[in-house]
Amino acid sequence: MLYDGLSIGLFGGSFNPAHQGHLHVAQCGLRELALDRIWWMVSPQNPLKPQQPSYESRVETVQALGLTPRMEISHIERDFGTNYTIDMIRTAQRRFPRNRFVFLMGADNFAQLPKWKDWQDIADRVPIAVIARPGDGLKPRLSKTAQMLADYRLPEEQSHILQYLQPPLWTFLTPPLNSLSSSAIRKDMAKTNKT
Repeated sequence: MLYDGLSIGLFGGSFNPAHQGHLHVAQCGLRELALDRIWWMVSPQNPLKPQQPSYESRVETVQALGLTPRMEISHIERDFGTNYTIDMIRTAQRRFPRNRFVFLMGADNFAQLPKWKDWQDIADRVPIAVIARPGDGLKPRLSKTAQMLADYRLPEEQSHILQYLQPPLWTFLTPPLNSLSSSAIRKDMAKTNKT
């Protein structure tokens, strides 16, 4: 099997649109976590964001970033009809049982994790790498999620072994930050369209 034995970062999101800040997070995952691959998991329909452009148009924004050879777009969620992260993770683990998966997420999403379906099962199934975002400060590290998972935090300097350790486990990465956000890009696009 093509992916047998590899460590793979599952990087999910709406990507509405995908931008250099997302690419920065993915590159951080490859580098700091010593992963073999990053799978960009474009959500067909994010349950927390009901109004979105088409799946295909959002995939195109990821493609436009010019992903490196160790990054690729995975269509598992679309192909298997999963709308929730936990269902995507279960599907990936079932389809690729000999791989090591790490879930990548921005710090803003980490604080919202308890709102996600079966979020504790997500934490029990895969190690989580949380990547700092500009302007977040200490907020994500002091969040309810961080408090609930405090006993399972791996120090950042050990993040390169995260993929080999048994969840629940998470780490918080603080690379040089990229200030781009999808909401800011959409706001700029709306201004441009009005002129």
